[in-house]
Amino acid sequence: MTSTAPSQNNHVYDLREPSLFLDPHPLLHRMREEAPVYFSPHLDSWVLTSYQDVCAALRDPRLSVVEELKRMEALPASDQLALGALRRTFLAWGDRGNPERHALFLKLLKRHFTPQHVEAQRPRIQAILDRLLAAASQRGEMDLVNDIAHPLAMTVVAGVTGVPEEEVDLYLRCSNYISQLLEMGDREQLFLCQRGMVELSDFLRPIVERRRRERGADLLGAFMEADPDGVHFSDDHIVAQCIMFLVVGYHTTANQLCNGVQILFDHPEARARLTADPALLPNAFDEMMRYHGAVASVRRMATVDLAIRGRHIRAGETIVLALCAANRDPKAFPAPDRLDITREEASRQVGFTIGPYSCMGQALARLEAQVFFRTLLGRFPRLRPRDAAPDWMVFRPLGRELRTLQVLFD
Repeated sequence: MTSTAPSQNNHVYDLREPSLFLDPHPLLHRMREEAPVYFSPHLDSWVLTSYQDVCAALRDPRLSVVEELKRMEALPASDQLALGALRRTFLAWGDRGNPERHALFLKLLKRHFTPQHVEAQRPRIQAILDRLLAAASQRGEMDLVNDIAHPLAMTVVAGVTGVPEEEVDLYLRCSNYISQLLEMGDREQLFLCQRGMVELSDFLRPIVERRRRERGADLLGAFMEADPDGVHFSDDHIVAQCIMFLVVGYHTTANQLCNGVQILFDHPEARARLTADPALLPNAFDEMMRYHGAVASVRRMATVDLAIRGRHIRAGETIVLALCAANRDPKAFPAPDRLDITREEASRQVGFTIGPYSCMGQALARLEAQVFFRTLLGRFPRLRPRDAAPDWMVFRPLGRELRTLQVLFD
């Protein structure tokens, strides 16, 4: 559905310009000043760029979190039928399409992801990282993206979920397909996403059936326990939750670890300070997420007509919440384009989003980051990039992620 609102705009910004992902912030600063609620004809979506508006939208119950279904419903009926498995699995993710059931799902997770439970993962995270670093060191070369960060994050989430850790290559391959759903969701991307969903579902279903008889102290076990709220998950529903954690729970963490390393390469003074004082790591991680978060934007869909800053948004229209712009809003973060690992406001960053659909595994992601950066900074003081220019690729509107990060080390 195309809005009639573009005629109200006095400014036109090309949000699909090929090089924009390398540094979108000059444009985003302009948009925040000139048109903070902007209809982009290139994205066929409204775009919010101010911290205040993005935070309000993340908490707004009138905005649906399952905007991706709109992409499927725009396809011919035959394609929609063929994508039935994708639709069913995606809707089951955390019961995101049903606010009441989603609230019950969150209560179940909070009982499982206690601070004590998360902290208990520290030795295991360290052991996985040590193993990956030792293997790379023996080869004499290291790609921090594909040799370390991605297998680390996936192995950690597989263990927490309760699925076999030795199948990490399968999970990574399928997750790369499924993450297409997080892009703009064109036809080819949606079918690739379903391909990954089906392959992973077929692999996980017998594991879930077996685990009905062999309970464990992991997420699979938590899903299968009798629940005081009376929530019961079918095998297919549990499979869908496993897929959600193996995709969303891994991807953001892995990319944020990679972004953080590149940020420290680009800011040697911050790296030196962090190396000298690892106690700064928790705040530094928030600042790295604010400065360059793994998730540049998220999408929502208006379920009713509404107005933001006088702009009329119709039911069914898409709203892109530019998290990367909100995190550089000078009204929320003074001198926003400067990296400051001691910044007092760093914890206000919205890289994990906020509200009822904020990242469910952010405590685990923070712990992984502490182990990851403390280990790398302490063990490889002369770690440096092999190539002069980072190997970036576009991900989501306004976003980028590292395809590779080859490093030299002693």
